[in-house]
Amino acid sequence: GLKVVRFLRELAQNKHFPALAQLSMRMDAAIRTSDDPFAKVKGLIQDMIERLEKEAEADATEKAYCDKELAETKAKKDAKTTEIKKLSTKIDQMTSRSAQLKGEVAELEKGLSALAKAQAEMV
Repeated sequence: GLKVVRFLRELAQNKHFPALAQLSMRMDAAIRTSDDPFAKVKGLIQDMIERLEKEAEADATEKAYCDKELAETKAKKDAKTTEIKKLSTKIDQMTSRSAQLKGEVAELEKGLSALAKAQAEMV
């Protein structure tokens, strides 16, 4: 019994598992004070397993929540990226159209100026 406790204590120290260190201390106390140390140790191990299973379940729930949130965020990001591309294309088209209209206005002003000059010469 004490070999097992020593083994668990060393394993806990080497691998840095505080829960295992605590279990080894409880096992040591149970072996020294109990009439049926194996039943007590078995109970301690079962309690630890139940606690670890609860922690694993909580971790799985948290991971599922994070995965869901991450997927939603990615979908929103993709939608916004698509919207940005559409708006950028629209801006480019409108900039091109603006340049075209400015060119037409310049030509019309040139023609208007020539017409005004011709009228002035006729008078």
